[in-house]
Amino acid sequence: MVFSDANRQEIHHVAELIKSKTAVLGADALARLFEIHPQTKTYFTTFTGYEATNPQVIAHGTKVFDAVVKAAGHLDDLSHHLDKLAKKHGTELLVDPHNFELFSDIIVVTLAIHLPTFTPATHTAIDKFLEEIAHQLSSKYR
Repeated sequence: MVFSDANRQEIHHVAELIKSKTAVLGADALARLFEIHPQTKTYFTTFTGYEATNPQVIAHGTKVFDAVVKAAGHLDDLSHHLDKLAKKHGTELLVDPHNFELFSDIIVVTLAIHLPTFTPATHTAIDKFLEEIAHQLSSKYR
């Protein structure tokens, strides 16, 4: 996917804003995913709870948001950058690729709620970025 200069600027700006808040944002987004799409809990059967205050939700949400922040630094090579993660989710964990799309939508909502400004330009850039991440993570599904 080709990101315009304006998209890149917005993506990098959001990454800077969220990099110190990945635990809070990640836990909130993951808890929202579990609440709105309860079928996604099937991949997390060892979790003792699905609320944003649960340590397992915080840990996994942090991991996801840290990966998103890191991916923002690899816009020109997301395919290569996400290759190992795609293989793990597609061949080992067997995550239904549709769940990446669901989670992308939830992440957008979470960012819109928590960021001080979330303009239409920000929304567009982040949506494109997360769509590409979801596409790359789905690329190794077997």
